[in-house]
Formats: sequence, structure tokens, C-alpha cells
Amino acid sequence: MLESLFAPESRSLEDPNTPLTGQNLAEYFDTNIGIQVDNQSALTLSAVYSCIYVLSSSIGQLPLHVMRKRGDNIEAAKDHPAYWLLHDEPNEWQTSYKWRETKQSHVLGWGNGYTQTVRSPSGELRELVTRRPWETQLVKNGNRWLYAVTEEDEGSRAVALEDMIHVRALGSDGRTGKSLVRQHAETIGLGLAAQRYGKDFFTGGGRPTGLVTVKNSLQKDSWERLKTAWNNAVSKLKASENKTLMLPADLDYKSITIPPEDAQFLETRKLNRSEVAGIFNVPAHMINDLDKATFSNISEQAIQFVRHTMMPWVVNWEQEINRRVFTRAERAAGYYCKFNLAGLLRGTAKERAEFYHAAINDGWMDRNEARVLEDMNPRDGLDQMLVSVNAQPLSALNQSDTPNDDEEPTS
Repeated sequence: MLESLFAPESRSLEDPNTPLTGQNLAEYFDTNIGIQVDNQSALTLSAVYSCIYVLSSSIGQLPLHVMRKRGDNIEAAKDHPAYWLLHDEPNEWQTSYKWRETKQSHVLGWGNGYTQTVRSPSGELRELVTRRPWETQLVKNGNRWLYAVTEEDEGSRAVALEDMIHVRALGSDGRTGKSLVRQHAETIGLGLAAQRYGKDFFTGGGRPTGLVTVKNSLQKDSWERLKTAWNNAVSKLKASENKTLMLPADLDYKSITIPPEDAQFLETRKLNRSEVAGIFNVPAHMINDLDKATFSNISEQAIQFVRHTMMPWVVNWEQEINRRVFTRAERAAGYYCKFNLAGLLRGTAKERAEFYHAAINDGWMDRNEARVLEDMNPRDGLDQMLVSVNAQPLSALNQSDTPNDDEEPTS
């Protein structure tokens, strides 16, 4: 299919609006040129890097708390060792943000993100250690599954299933995830090829910049001497010069000007950028693809991003952490972790003011609670619940819902 889309064309040299037949985009898929798609090379494509950064940084910036539910009350479980590990510092090398950002990038690039839970002999959680996906493998030893971790500086070790937080991408076997980069290698490879083509184009390697013709026929030796003389003349030109060459009388030079739009690789790159955004389920405007963007509904776009892009990943993280960090007894006691999505859904100052006004007037939030959400200290006298006069119950007005017998009905 690529050959049919980017097949070379024979066009006229006299028409400056038509490109010459020469090196074309399909040639960059030749294995001899070296366009290979792997987890590292994919990150050199701006669209892939932008998508991975948007998703990884969004997971990293969300507040992550350990909560405990007791009856109808829910409170932060700061007495649990996992609270500070998940919220502040999982290990000596990373903050909570960098740990989650790194793990999400591993999931997107390699399909799997591994974190080993380290416990004391008594079973108390001590540390969350990052494991690299290219050094970790799920293997079966007899009838038991385990993770084999191989590191250059620490050697090899086996990690039990219950001691590994394994966040995975969409997979087919139910045990491991598949890399988005490998699943869509052709699409990403097209973008890398267009990127290489564009580089060669603007550096003069994509297509010829001029045509030298001779008025008389040349012998083989004469042709080789001419090429040598021409290359020497071109190589001695300085960047500050206008690069105009003096030619012998029997040579003619015709400049070839090819606008990059005629090569049509710009359109290819735009289309590829949109396709990559679709693969990662990231709105195009969030990776600076603003061709069809509008800011009239930016709030709705943010809600759609949280609801359809971030929520699946948040649930994936929460469920995996809950089943590996907390024991069955701790989960039965009400312990669980929770991402706070309010940061991503935070509206403008006007929208927040309208929200607080309605919440306070309807009587389900006091003014101090609103101040806390705005990172302001509580004030005395503002913790009393208010309610609109029009929304007061009848009992608050010392009225009953039926008229007194002594009163005459009004017509």
C-alpha cells in the first residue's frame, strides 16, 4: 500500500511546480536505509513523545491518597505505611510524581509497568522499587508463576506475583500487556520515515537542487574529472556566500526549486500526527495539533479527556495498587487508595465561584469547606451551614404541611 501511495512520478523539468522523479518516501522503508521502529526510536517522533508525556504527567500530577472507610465515614489513613510511600516518596530515588510518571511511560512504551513491593519480616510495607520492563519477565516455574528480574548491578532475582505491582496495557493473554509502539509499528514507522525524509529534503539530500548539462558529449574520464571538479567547487563554498558557481562555457546549470508542499510529506506528517494521537487516545489539541481546534468549548474538552482518556488508566492503577499494596485483611478493614481527579477538572475562577455559591446556598457545603478547597485557612464562624430561605423545610418555619382546623380555607 505504501508503494502505491508514494510511488515515484515522472514529470516535466520545464514546469517548476512539479517535482522531479527522485528519492521518494517509500524508499525510506527499505531496511538498508535503517528506519527501524522500537521503543527508543519511537520517542524521537514528536507525536509519540507528546502523547506519552501528556498521559504520564497527568497520572503523575494527580494527588494519590490512602483512605479508610469506617461505616459511613471516610478519612485519610495517614497511619498506614502505604500513605507516605504512595503520596510522597516510594523509594530513595523517586518522588511519588516521578514514580508514577515513569511507570506510566513504561506501560505506554513497553506495555507493562513493574514496581516491586518490599516488606519487613513482619509484613510491614517498607519500599516501592521501580523495575524496568526490559529487565523483567513473567515466567512459569513448574506450576507457579513469578517475575524474573535481571539487572546488571544487582544480578537476578525472582519476585512473587503478590509482591509486584504490575500495571499493564491492553493485552491478549490476560497476564501481560502489549506495547502500543510495537502494535502500531507501521504507523509510527511512517512518521519516522517522513521525518527522515523531511530532514534530507531541507539539507539537500532529499532531491537534486540543480541540473548541470554539457553542450558536447563527454568521455568516461572527462565525466569523472568533471564530477570531481564540481564537488571540490561546491565543498569550498562558505555559508555566508551566495553559492553561485562559475561554470566553463560548455556547461549549463539549471536550478530546481521544489516547494516542500509539492513533495506532500507535510500532509503526510499531519495525518500521521493525528493517527498517533488516536492510538494513544489523546485529544489532538493536547499535543499541539491545532488545525481543527476551537477554544469555545475548552471546559467540555477537558471533561472528555478526564472521562474517556484518564479514567480508564486511573481505574487500572487503583485496582492494581489496592490488590498488591493492601492485604485481604486491610482491604476488609476499609483501606484503599484513591486518585483525586479534581485537579484535572478544576474550572475557571468564575466556574468555581458559581459552584461554591450553589453548594453553600443549597446547604450541603459550608464556607470553610469552600475555603479549604481554595487552599485558604478556615475562619471562625464560617463553619455554620447556610440554606436559602426559599429552600427551607416547613419545620424550620414552625409550619405544618396541613392547615389548622381553626383557619378558614381561602378561596
